[in-house]
Order: sequence, then C-alpha cells, then structure tokens
Amino acid sequence: MYRRKIKHSRVKSLHKFASQKNKSTCLVESSLEFDACFHFEFSPSIAAFEAQPLGYEYEFDNRICRYTPDFLLTHTDGTQKFIEVKPQNKIADEDFRSRFIKKQTIAKQDGRDLILVTDKQIRVYPTLNNLKLLHRYSGFQSLTEIQLSVLKLVKQYGSIKVGHLISVLKITAGELLATVLRLLSVGQLFADLTTDEISIETSIWANHD
Repeated sequence: MYRRKIKHSRVKSLHKFASQKNKSTCLVESSLEFDACFHFEFSPSIAAFEAQPLGYEYEFDNRICRYTPDFLLTHTDGTQKFIEVKPQNKIADEDFRSRFIKKQTIAKQDGRDLILVTDKQIRVYPTLNNLKLLHRYSGFQSLTEIQLSVLKLVKQYGSIKVGHLISVLKITAGELLATVLRLLSVGQLFADLTTDEISIETSIWANHD
C-alpha cells in the first residue's frame, strides 16, 4: 500500500471540494471527480469519502503496476468500496478494461469492491445542479430562529410546497428559499432533487422524530 501525492500539471487541473460530511477539504484531479463529490456529500448511505486513498499494486503483462483509486467510500453500514471515475468515452479502450479487471481482483481480495462511475451517472440533471445549490448553503453554524420555525411548520404540515410557507411566515420568497436550502443541505428537510430545479414550487418534508 502506498500514498500518491497529486500536484498541478499542464494536463490536469486540481479542484478543492469542501466537505461538511468529512469536516475537511479534499483535492481531486478533474472536474468530473469534483462533480462526483456532490453526490457523495449528500448521499444518505455514505458516511464519509476520501479522495486519492491508499493505493495498491497489481500485476499486468508480467509487470507490477501501481494504482490509486479516485475515491474510497465508507457507507453507513461500515462497508467500503473504491471508486474509479472515468468519462464514458474512455472506458471502451481495451487496455483500460483489461487493467481494470486486474485492479478489481486485487481490491476484492482486500475486501472491497472497485466500482467504475462515468459522467453519465454523475452529470445527471437537474440532480447535479440541485446538489451544487445545496452545497452553497451547507455550513457548520447552528440553525437560526427562522430555520427552526420553517422546520417546525413543515413537520406540522407533513409535506408542503415551499411557496405556501411565504404567507404563513411573512418573509420574502428569496429569504424563505435560502432557509429551505440550508435545511435541505444539512438533512433536516427533504425534497425530490431529480425532477426539477429547486424553487418555491418544490415540495418539502421532514422526518417526524
């Protein structure tokens, strides 16, 4: 096992992703890996994720080669898996496919699956845009009085459109939407992020705990 250090180059642009889930910032090597982080950050089944985890060696064409997965995911049930992020147009290459099978075999021997994820799975809209919007409102500060009021009302209604709360709370649509986005980003409220962009027409709900 070894740790690979990544750095800027002429062919790769590094991106920093600030994660509230990890309580840290991770460095990734492509915009596609950066976009994948938004899915990891807001997936309820993922407890933590690490970019450029410890790598390992595998044999290919009678040579020992080194490999570092793009990510290591730790799920809420304690299981872990490696993730390789690749553009869809790159995975048909025969050398890549042959090497990837070898990499999967070694990972499996260590008790982890190695999963290939492409841009077709990552850059899905409007989901990705919604996740990026939530990320803008995520943070470490405690909930404000207005946020707590919104949360209380949503729990009372069960499920309600964002816009229906404007007249009840007597605040502007912009202020309400910002409040809802903050609550969505920290998992206090929930919404369907896959159908439409988040707006005052979005239906929201909360867990009744």
